[in-house]
Amino acid sequence: MGNVFGPVPSRRLGNSLGINLTPLKTCNYACIYCQLGKTTNFTNQRKEYIKTEEIIKELKYAIENTELPIDYITFIGDGEPTLHSGLGEIIKWIKEQHKEKFKIAVVTNGFLMYDEKVREELKLADLILPSIDAPDEKKFKLINRPIENISYEKIIEGLRIFAKEYTGKIWIEIMLMKEINDSRKDIDKLAEIIGSINPLPERVYINTPVRPPVEKWVKIPSEEAIKYAQSVIPNAYSIAYREDGDFDVSRYTNSLDAILDITEKHPLRYDQAEKIINHFNDEKEKVFQELEKSIKIVEYDGYKYLLKKLKK
Repeated sequence: MGNVFGPVPSRRLGNSLGINLTPLKTCNYACIYCQLGKTTNFTNQRKEYIKTEEIIKELKYAIENTELPIDYITFIGDGEPTLHSGLGEIIKWIKEQHKEKFKIAVVTNGFLMYDEKVREELKLADLILPSIDAPDEKKFKLINRPIENISYEKIIEGLRIFAKEYTGKIWIEIMLMKEINDSRKDIDKLAEIIGSINPLPERVYINTPVRPPVEKWVKIPSEEAIKYAQSVIPNAYSIAYREDGDFDVSRYTNSLDAILDITEKHPLRYDQAEKIINHFNDEKEKVFQELEKSIKIVEYDGYKYLLKKLKK
């Protein structure tokens, strides 16, 4: 069940059943704040990275066997979901098989918004969550480190075109970082970019690196910067806090498998791992001894996190 996971608690989407469309870590960005680690498969090629029929089979099983309600079926996971050429086909399957029962969200870095085919596939979803982290071209290259030398304006223009054609909801996410893009000048420019999208995105989430980022010099900004961003960016909401809630581990037979699968997708707090171990009544010491083979424990911002060790 490595390609479909959860439902997991999401700060934006409630109980989110996640779909992973690429191997770890396949992306056209190498963002300085990424919680999944360094981009190991740096590409902008669209193809069927994981067989579409395999993903649909796992998704069907997950929907039928979950013990938690599903607020959103969310395309996210180990890399950039729009790189998978079967994205549109999988969304169509969900719509055809389950009608209006489930809402579908796609979390994307937005890079391929300039591609008309990608925009057409994304239109099938109910909610699109693209990222806008940079106030200008220079900081776009610093923060997101894209694979191709495509202008930042072309990417933003792709989002503007999509917004005009799309009938669903758009929620933008901005990752605000200390002394990188949190000055008033940068925030004002970000507000201007958001304001140029017509119609305006329904929500703009101000996020901060609350989980361990790939680059250790990336830091959480001040409360003052977050509040200023909320005051000047249209429809801004802060999600600068850690998620809370239960992970659906009903499809696993033990805590070790559950924790290994979850940490494939994002860092897991130590207290969340302990809760999963207690759910299965497993022996904590033995589980952590096994986890040491593929998991590292990192302290960040006063919390311990379990992170997947990337293969060299």
